[in-house]
Amino acid sequence: MSPRNRRPRRRKAAPAPATVAWWKRPVTWLLTIVIGAVGAWLGAVLLGTINQWKPANELAEELAGRGPLVVLDVKHVPYPQEGALDYVYPAGSDLARLDADRPDDPTVQAGAVDVERSTWEITLVGTRDEAAEAVDLRPVLVEPCRPPLTGIREPNESQGESAKVVLVTHVDRPNPRMLVEDREGTDAGAPFFATHKITLPKGEKNVIQVRALSAKQHCRWRLELDYLAGGGRQTMVISAPGDKPFEVTGRADDSAYTWFYLSPIYNCRAKDGTKTERLRITGAEYAQMMRDKRTCPY
Repeated sequence: MSPRNRRPRRRKAAPAPATVAWWKRPVTWLLTIVIGAVGAWLGAVLLGTINQWKPANELAEELAGRGPLVVLDVKHVPYPQEGALDYVYPAGSDLARLDADRPDDPTVQAGAVDVERSTWEITLVGTRDEAAEAVDLRPVLVEPCRPPLTGIREPNESQGESAKVVLVTHVDRPNPRMLVEDREGTDAGAPFFATHKITLPKGEKNVIQVRALSAKQHCRWRLELDYLAGGGRQTMVISAPGDKPFEVTGRADDSAYTWFYLSPIYNCRAKDGTKTERLRITGAEYAQMMRDKRTCPY
């Protein structure tokens, strides 16, 4: 057969690629990793939620590695009578924000300092089978007290007496001690830990309320708590949230403050006659108002 009449050779079809099992496909592995990560996250969230309702013994076991005594919470008390008489905001505070609305807790939300007294609640829990015993609590200054702050002052009117018995200390005096502030009791003014101790059983939350006073100075301090546990005496340092020192300032002369917010209960009007809930005047204007024995400046 001549080359011209020769039939062309038929090419063989390429074999079809083998089907990859679904469990070997890359997308399957990717989905497995993603689903596993999401599941782990959801599990952590669920576990955290469940832990909020742990019974006392489980709470103690969880905290046991942190020592025989643990500080669960340190909370500022802003309520009238229990908290500050007035507040002093820093001189550089955002006036537009303060003019619009007073924070619920100026100390926590706007960096204000309590005037004359500052009250805090400290929640402790014991972690050992044998109860720990708090035998002393004292403020320790982080620096010498200074002249009172003179930023922006705002009153905090009383709304009734508190029936609570708190531990009170004068941080502007030498070697301050925790005293009993029970106005109706026979122990009022007596050093609390001279005759008392606080028992801290395993897993049981215990709240200690501390009120620090300063008449004329601005003081910053931390608390030192002495307690007995495991047959020995130990000391714990307690700070305000954010590992900051506690603060309280005495009163300065009225004219020394940059600004004053007047109480809304007097319905004072601005100089142009307009009514506002947040009337702000200068310290000099407030001092003159006090000398004139008036409740409103204009």
